[in-house]
Amino acid sequence: MAESLVGSWGSALEALRQWASAQEGVKLAPGKISVPKPVREEFYRRVGHVQELLAERVLGDELAEAEMLASRLSSVRGDLCRSAGLSRYALAPRLEQFVEDPREAAARPLQALVLDAASGLVPLAEVDGAAREVARAPFEVLLRAAYEAWVYLGVVSALGPVRFWAVAAGGPDSLAAVETDEVRAGWQVPSRELRVPEAMFRTREGETYALKMECAREIDYYDVMAPLARDTSAGGNTYELLSHRVLLLYRLADERAVVPVVDRKEKHQVHCDLAVSVLAPREMENRSYLGAFIQRAQKLRIKRPLQVVTYGAAKGFPPEMADDPAAPAVCCRQVGLDEEALGAIARELQSEPIRNVAFNPISH
Repeated sequence: MAESLVGSWGSALEALRQWASAQEGVKLAPGKISVPKPVREEFYRRVGHVQELLAERVLGDELAEAEMLASRLSSVRGDLCRSAGLSRYALAPRLEQFVEDPREAAARPLQALVLDAASGLVPLAEVDGAAREVARAPFEVLLRAAYEAWVYLGVVSALGPVRFWAVAAGGPDSLAAVETDEVRAGWQVPSRELRVPEAMFRTREGETYALKMECAREIDYYDVMAPLARDTSAGGNTYELLSHRVLLLYRLADERAVVPVVDRKEKHQVHCDLAVSVLAPREMENRSYLGAFIQRAQKLRIKRPLQVVTYGAAKGFPPEMADDPAAPAVCCRQVGLDEEALGAIARELQSEPIRNVAFNPISH
């Protein structure tokens, strides 16, 4: 049985080195690490412990906030699955890891640094500063992705879904609704020409919606008027990507009415009934971010004001945006972790659609 691990990253690292030196076949040298299979699991367990202590050192109280967010995301997803009879609503794998163990997920990017420090490649005096650089950006990506998922699943849950369908090929040129108890956020059969909902659901009021938690950068390829060309699109299948997403909802007559929301080959697009986007302050104030936001809103052709959600207080969009005829109608909400605010967003679907949605003539 291994001895108890100590409680600061420096002493835990030293304990790791001492343990390694006592194991036959383990070699730690700058740029060279060799660990025999019989002790490999224990070695990486100890490395992981150093990682978590180092993450606590550089991320501090934010780790407790991350745990709260992971708990809230797990809760809202659980409520949604129970009400709709789903066994699982799967998120990107890294986000699933965050929900399962936010501290371990936050510490994971530090493994290479810990190994380099253990081998002597990185001096101990440099570890703290390097850890702050290595851990910060991935941690912020995880927090944003988790918050977006909480918002979007919360809005869907507020609509009262009682049944879900997956979307599958119904023939060479058609889609079909397939009963399912599992949904994967952002999944579809990859296609350069089509954008297909990840799922459909029926509410307790009898309304049917198609939905997609779309990567924001994929919306660049919703432009049906643009010719097909080599691009950097994921082909609509973004399940494994951890990036900024937008919730898209489309009202359908029933589950049999499912069609691609975008067919670039046929130059056909379905207007989006409601879109929800979580934005950071810099994305509302920086001109380059704002330009991309406006262009994507145009491509979505949204029937109602685009719902912009912020976690904390933000200055909002520049005043001149209101005078820009190309800018979308927006409704900004500081939501934090207020589930009632998500219900208010869902109720927007009861409001009257905006007139003259089309920016360009297009089939509907």
